[in-house]
Amino acid sequence: MSHPCLMSPPPRGWRILGAENYRSRGRPPVSPRRAFVEWLALADAIEAAGGAVAFLPASEEPLLTGLPYTANAGWLRGPRLFRLANVSVAHRRAEQPVLAAALSALGFSTEPARALWEGQADMCHLPGAVLLTYGVRSVRASVEEVAALLPAGVRWHAARLRDPFFHGDTCMDPLPAPRGPAWLAFSGAFASHDEWKAAQRFAAEFAEPVEISEEDALAYGCNSLPVGETLLMPAGLTPRLRDAAAAQGYALRELDFTELFGKGGGGPRCLVNELRGLAEVPAALSYATARAALAAAIKDYPASPNG
Repeated sequence: MSHPCLMSPPPRGWRILGAENYRSRGRPPVSPRRAFVEWLALADAIEAAGGAVAFLPASEEPLLTGLPYTANAGWLRGPRLFRLANVSVAHRRAEQPVLAAALSALGFSTEPARALWEGQADMCHLPGAVLLTYGVRSVRASVEEVAALLPAGVRWHAARLRDPFFHGDTCMDPLPAPRGPAWLAFSGAFASHDEWKAAQRFAAEFAEPVEISEEDALAYGCNSLPVGETLLMPAGLTPRLRDAAAAQGYALRELDFTELFGKGGGGPRCLVNELRGLAEVPAALSYATARAALAAAIKDYPASPNG
C-alpha cells in the first residue's frame, strides 16, 4: 500500500450503539481506553511498516462512535474529490455532514452518494480492476453509480454478498504481495455458488486467488491490511492462513483488536480509508505530528467498560 490511510480514533465516549453485525450483537461491555490503545497500535504499525496515516480527530460532539471505521466514509475518487458514503445504519448517518465539513476545511471537495453505499468497504481494488459488492448494506444501484465514476480503463465486476458478510472487506482482501498480486476470498460469503465462481473468474485475471476457510473469514482474515511488505493481521487466525500469507512474501504482524473488532466488529481494513491517488499526507492531517498529543490523551479515556 503506497497511499495514505485516513484514520479517526474512537472518541472518549466510545461505545456500541447499533450492534448491527454478528460481532457487536450480545457483546460484553466495551472499554474506550483499550479501544483507543488498539487504534494507536494500528496507526503506529502502519507507519512503522512504511505507510502514512492521515489523522482525522475524533468527534465528541456530536458523539460519533462509528466514525473510527473510516472504510465506510466513502472513496477518494480524484486527487481532491471525495465521494461520501450513504450508509444504511441509522446511527451512523450523522457522520456524513461531519466528514464533509472536515474534508472541505482541508481543501477537499465532497459529493454525496445517492444510493445506499457503504464506501470503500465495498470496493475491492485489484490491479486495473475492482470488485464492487452489495446485497447486505450497499444496494445494487450503488454498483452502477460507482462504476460510472471509475477511471477509464478500469474493469469492474458486481458481486452480491450474504449475511454476516455485510461488506466486501469482510470476505475479500486484495494483496499487492511481494511475490505478485493475490486475492484472498471466502467462497461462502457470496449469495450463491454462481456469484462466487463469477467473482473468482474475474479476480483470477488480475491476481492469484487464495481461498480461505470460514473460520478465518469470521475472524476477519480478509480484513488484514497490507503495508509494503508487511501484512497487519487480526490475532487468532489459523496457521493455514498465516502460512498462506507468508508464502506471498509478507512479514506478518498480528495485532490485538479485542475491543474494536471483537466487540465493535471492525478490523484493520475497516479502520482505514485508503486515500488512493493522494501522493502524501497533507500537513494538517499528519498523524506523525499529532502522535504525542494523542498518546497523552490516553489518560482522559475511561478505563472501565461502558455498555
